Parts: sequence; C-alpha cells; structure tokens
Amino acid sequence: MAEQPDFDNMTPEQIAEYQKQNCIFCKIIKGDIPSRKAYDDDKIISILDINPAAKGHLLVMTKEHYPILPLIPFDTASHMFRTTKGLVKALKQAVITNKTTIFIANGAIAGQQSPHFLYHIVPRDNNDGLDNFIVPIKDYKEEEVLQYLSPLKAKLGMMMRDYKSKTGKAEAIAKQVSQGLADSANKSFLKPAEAKSGPVNSHELAKFIEDNPKIKDMILNNPEDFKKEIEANPEIKKLFANLDIAKLSAALSAIKKE
Repeated sequence: MAEQPDFDNMTPEQIAEYQKQNCIFCKIIKGDIPSRKAYDDDKIISILDINPAAKGHLLVMTKEHYPILPLIPFDTASHMFRTTKGLVKALKQAVITNKTTIFIANGAIAGQQSPHFLYHIVPRDNNDGLDNFIVPIKDYKEEEVLQYLSPLKAKLGMMMRDYKSKTGKAEAIAKQVSQGLADSANKSFLKPAEAKSGPVNSHELAKFIEDNPKIKDMILNNPEDFKKEIEANPEIKKLFANLDIAKLSAALSAIKKE
C-alpha cells in the first residue's frame, strides 16, 4: 500500500498537485483509464457515467484539473455551460426525451465526490424513480432567508465590476492585436498567391488568438508545429486559411515587444 502524504506539512500548491496526479478523472482525460467518450474539445470532455442513473447519463468536466467550480477560468466555464446546451439537445434527439436534470455538487459538503469538478446531465422520463433530485422545502422565517441577501448582492456587485474590468482589458488587447495585424506590412502575412481570395477579418482572428493562449503561444514560439495543428484541425484550418504563419508569428512577436 502506498504511503499517504503528510498533508499537514504540505503547501496548498503541493496538495493540489498531489490531487491532480492521483485524480481518476485526469487519468481518464489522458487516456490512462478507458471511458465511453461522448464529446471532446480543447477545453472540456463529456463521458458516459460508469454507474448511470439513466440511459445517456453524461458527466461533463474540464480537461484541466480544477477541484471546485470557482477555480475554473471564466472563459472555460462559459464554454463548458454553452456546450451543455448542445449536449442536452443531442440527448433529446438520441434518447428521445426533452427533459434532463443537470446536477452540480460543488464542494464535499454539497455532495461532490471527486476532487475534479464535474457535473451530471441525466435524461429524465416520467416515473423514472429518481426522487433523490427533489429538493425538500424547509420552513424558515423571512428574516433568516433575507439575512444573507445584502452581503450576497454586495459581493456579486464586486465580482461583476471585476469581470467587466477584465473583459474591457481583453477587448482592448484584442483590438491592439487586430490593429497590429492589419498594419503589419499591409497584411504581409497573407500568402501573395492567395491574397486575392479576400481580406482577412483581423479582429475576428485577433479575438480567437487572445481567447486561446495555447494557440497564441504556439504561433509565437512554435509556428512550424502550429502549421501541423492547422492541418489536423479543419475548424482552425478554416480560420487561418491563406495566412503565412511565419509572418503572422513575426507580426505577433513585434506587437508583444511594444
């Protein structure tokens, strides 16, 4: 039996890394443990639950290891929940049901059983026996219900101001990159033989690059590897069609130095 680590003498970062290395879902994502994959992209994965509550019961999780929902970056969380709409629609067509329960347990006391945050999408049917999804109604006095309202609203206000600030900065960066690409030798990153095919939507391209730091890093530091990635991914290939990646890398590098 493997010796248990001394959590009392470990830093939070060391504990997090230990959990990540021993996370069963991280091993599933890496392919070390087989799974029945339903959906997969660069940010999230959805698999069939090994112990389903119903036919088509899905688990949805991020590919990066995050133990609880608040630690997931905003763009990843947004993508995760946007994709849920598509997964629910696919379940409706595949399982012949328009009813689903989306079950989230965030934290151990809330019923989270894994150190890797995930949530469930469970197809529902009449008389399916899943009564455990019914939330009991408790009799609280009005003052008990309202005592957390003011601090909650104040905290949400601070969070939204912070979000708008970050969003504004991201838009400004995207605009800067867009302008830089447009001004870079009069779109010299276009391949001469293909430039006549039409102008590049540089703002759309810049937004995509800023929203995908891994792709931006690859363009800057490993443009040859990125060319291979383009050939392997039809959607990316469509966006970067008619571009000279070497010149695009040089344009981004010049903007980074400013």
